[in-house]
Amino acid sequence: GDGCLMAGVTAPGIRISAAALSENAAKLPAFEIKKPDSILAGDTVTSMQAGIMYGQIGQTEYIIRQMKKETGCDMKVVATGGLGRAIARETTLIDYYDSTLTLDGLRIIYQKNRQEKKHE
Repeated sequence: GDGCLMAGVTAPGIRISAAALSENAAKLPAFEIKKPDSILAGDTVTSMQAGIMYGQIGQTEYIIRQMKKETGCDMKVVATGGLGRAIARETTLIDYYDSTLTLDGLRIIYQKNRQEKKHE
């Protein structure tokens, strides 16, 4: 209610998960990060894409539902970042997508700090 952060969840993102899969599993190739048309993959690369993308969508939806349940809040959910769009368009649980939210926030903090230094 007062605009303060109550809690957060940290989990590996799509790129980290994809890199871990191809770099740490024997004989699995690097692959393009994209959502295949079906979760029922018929080959290794499509299987990896399905696991990463559908897994991330499911993880995101579970986290949002659980946070709303535990807080009792009907919060607005904002996705950001380059691959945030890939998840946001696949679920109704994300209310807004803003690709530059983090950078905008950093710019605002920088400007506020700069103004405070001028007044010292």
